[in-house]
Amino acid sequence: MAKDNNPKEKFYFDVKVDVLLPGTITYRILAETPEQAVELIKGKSPNNVQYKLAGKRDIKIMVYNASSTLLRFMKNIVSK
Repeated sequence: MAKDNNPKEKFYFDVKVDVLLPGTITYRILAETPEQAVELIKGKSPNNVQYKLAGKRDIKIMVYNASSTLLRFMKNIVSK
């Protein structure tokens, strides 16, 4: 018997992971009081985001064909 020496075909996939990610989001806001600064950050883009990837919790993983909306695999993860 002859072995099939053809390697498996590889594809590109887009993997999207919903996570709870501890991190720090920094805004620079010009305001008169701290309370006003809190109100002004709503709808603003942050100046800096620092992630702590070691503390992340995966919630759901979705794998799509690259540049497509065709969902190939989905797994809900309960990590504690």
